[in-house]
Amino acid sequence: MKTKSIFISTILLTAGLLSFVAKDKIGNCFLSFQGSNGLTAEPADRLPKDSEKSRKLKTNNGEVTITRIDGYRVLYNNDKKAPFVNLKVELSDNKSYAADTTSLIENLKYLNGVSQGMESKDILELTFNGCNVYGLSRSSIEKGSTLGTFIMFPGNDITVFFYFNNMKPEYRHFESVDDYKKLRDKFMDDYTKHLKSCDNK
Repeated sequence: MKTKSIFISTILLTAGLLSFVAKDKIGNCFLSFQGSNGLTAEPADRLPKDSEKSRKLKTNNGEVTITRIDGYRVLYNNDKKAPFVNLKVELSDNKSYAADTTSLIENLKYLNGVSQGMESKDILELTFNGCNVYGLSRSSIEKGSTLGTFIMFPGNDITVFFYFNNMKPEYRHFESVDDYKKLRDKFMDDYTKHLKSCDNK
């Protein structure tokens, strides 16, 4: 009887641990999007296990620290094999997620304020399929290695980063800033649609 009781307790404990691990991780849906507008996804790269579990960011009120206990990167290449989108998905420490989201928004405000030739004086707030995305973007494709940086907070301690790369003219698949913005918004729209419909959690 005692052995049976221990066995049941072990099963319950294991189930509890598995449910915790399942929640405290980056789900496959965030990494399985295959791209849009002719973009092709590279295999996901995971953050090395020995990476720092936090990083520092600048804000208008000084330097802050955010957590990053796990993360992945997926590059999306155009038909000229040039990476247009650098997608990063990071997992915050559960106790720090709320503070991390605030710090990331403050970092966007700082970056937008100290950069020249930006689309807006304030950070952009866009909505795709019920998901709010915050970011900054350039008003021209003639300068800068990164045209846009956007962040989404889907919950469960996860942050999604969208970096839209600029390229040399011969590698671009867009000809103007309006072309870039259409491709930018289309990618985030399709990505959030994928998240809404994905059942491979």
